[in-house]
Amino acid sequence: MAVKHVVLVLLGRDERQGERTKVARHPYGKGLLAGVFAASLLAGCASEARGYSVPEEFCGFEVQEAALSPVLLDGESLTDVSYNPPSLIASCRVVVDGRTAVAVEVRESKEGGLHPEDWEPANFKDGATARIPSTEKALVGSDRALALTGCEDPYSALFFRFFFEPDHGVESEQRVADVEAFVADFVPSVKRGVGCTA
Repeated sequence: MAVKHVVLVLLGRDERQGERTKVARHPYGKGLLAGVFAASLLAGCASEARGYSVPEEFCGFEVQEAALSPVLLDGESLTDVSYNPPSLIASCRVVVDGRTAVAVEVRESKEGGLHPEDWEPANFKDGATARIPSTEKALVGSDRALALTGCEDPYSALFFRFFFEPDHGVESEQRVADVEAFVADFVPSVKRGVGCTA
């Protein structure tokens, strides 16, 4: 069976959690998370149009393959790049053959520094307000999404900003449904990962 290589820029879960805690307490943390490792995955897990396997984590948080796979792109190689700048809880992107398939920023904020009009569906391509159980409010489109969720400890609230490759090759209605499913899977995973109680 052929073996494909996926390059991931990640730290182990415990190290990442420690990094998040350090950044939250010490505003001096900066830059790209250290540690690069290559993981060999069986090609049997990849589709015919993809030479890579769908990762079980994104941004250091568990994701369901059924949620992540539809927002990825066909291609040969996948790179997961995770940053941890002082102003954010997480900033990550998945790149497939040089194209950013999905990117996310997570910050502690009740509104993410946005104006009320930024939450208008008309501002998003194929935008629609979404009812996602783990969020206080969410807005999804075919190439972007916003989500806000309550959190009492260790953060007051979590704000999520998502970006997706606009040239996705599927009908807009299906794409919006795929984006919504990914957001619905990812937000509660982050909440669990950072110990957010709401």
